[in-house]
Amino acid sequence: MSRQARIDPVIDADDLNETVTGWLVIDETVPENEVVVSEHTSKKEAIQAAEALEQRED
Repeated sequence: MSRQARIDPVIDADDLNETVTGWLVIDETVPENEVVVSEHTSKKEAIQAAEALEQRED
């Protein structure tokens, strides 16, 4: 089965400001059982981790 991953921002929100403080890589291979597999400080790192997850064969 091929894996499917996505990245989501981690947002710190206060009154009027929203700041992205990190990025989550989420394994959404089984949509009803999504799993956060890693957290990253940059979007680039998160994209690379998501791509690596999708390439992995278990």
